[in-house]
Amino acid sequence: MIKSNKSIIKLFQINRIKNEIRNHADRCFNIEKINKQMNNSSTNTNGNISVIKNRINGPLSLYDLEHFNESGYIIKNDIDIFTEQQIKSIIKDNKINQSIIKSNQNFFNSFSQLFQITYSNSHKINNNSNNNSNIEYSEWPNIYNNFSPTDIILNINNNNNNNNNNNNNNNNNNNNNNNNNNNNNNNNNNNNNNNNNNNNNNNNREKTINLDCNPFSLFKDEIINKDKVIESVPLRKWRPINSILFIGENSTATINLIPKYHKKSIQYICEKYSKEKRNLSKNLYRSIESTSQLYRYDSNLISQFKDIPLKNGDLIFYDSRLPYCIISNNNNNNNNNNNNNNNNNNNNNSFINISYLPNISINKNI
Repeated sequence: MIKSNKSIIKLFQINRIKNEIRNHADRCFNIEKINKQMNNSSTNTNGNISVIKNRINGPLSLYDLEHFNESGYIIKNDIDIFTEQQIKSIIKDNKINQSIIKSNQNFFNSFSQLFQITYSNSHKINNNSNNNSNIEYSEWPNIYNNFSPTDIILNINNNNNNNNNNNNNNNNNNNNNNNNNNNNNNNNNNNNNNNNNNNNNNNNREKTINLDCNPFSLFKDEIINKDKVIESVPLRKWRPINSILFIGENSTATINLIPKYHKKSIQYICEKYSKEKRNLSKNLYRSIESTSQLYRYDSNLISQFKDIPLKNGDLIFYDSRLPYCIISNNNNNNNNNNNNNNNNNNNNNSFINISYLPNISINKNI
């Protein structure tokens, strides 16, 4: 009888601990919202499985998933995804060491976790409907078949963005600083202030709206032919979620984003610029190379940019509809005697575009 009572007490304690864990999860994470998304996902059965119980294991926390859902991006450091040693070895002889990325299970699992709560569910439109805007304005637009979040294909952009334009501007300013210092040490501070102001002005001018999708037609590409007429062409690959890895020893980078705008950007751009785009189709003499130039300098969007600093090894995951812009590389060491060394470090800064794509027919031949 005594043993029976002890067993009952132990069972009661276990149940109490389980309830405390569930209550804590409810407070930290909007389970109801994600459950609603997951109930329609191909990874669930009949919508009865709890997202906490069945979510894919990986380095992204529940808070990370909620942040991506709400803001359209998350930033993880080298400890979460890539180790410090991997960060140092990921670029060799100015080439990406793809084996490090391919063998990184944490990186793979991160994309699986994100796809599970976003795009893995198909949102096909009615074949009798000619209006694609409903699907393209939806929360996670997908006109293709359901796909498994764990059945994904690695895609690496071998052309690293070294931010050469910004580096050249910084190098010119540093050279000007050195010349001013040699000519007149008394005016050193004034010259530095002027150069800083010029840098700020240059950065403001360099801010542009970039999207990793075609906002006028999410599931088609568009080109402007030699006759300056817009042509619709098949999409080469579908990459709804992307990531950028920043590599830059002894320096930081700045990326501009518009948080929470990934579910608004398509409708905003289409409603504001569709008429101009139609006029462009008839305006054969206009000098424009891409329809992205229509919204690239949208002052309203640029004014909403949030500056987000990146340090060496930071990995940013973002929705392809989220407006962004990489505008600067800044040295942490401002010592004038080390300007040459810092410039060399700047030249080695890289923004590596790496992502996993859904394993669907359109992505088979990337």
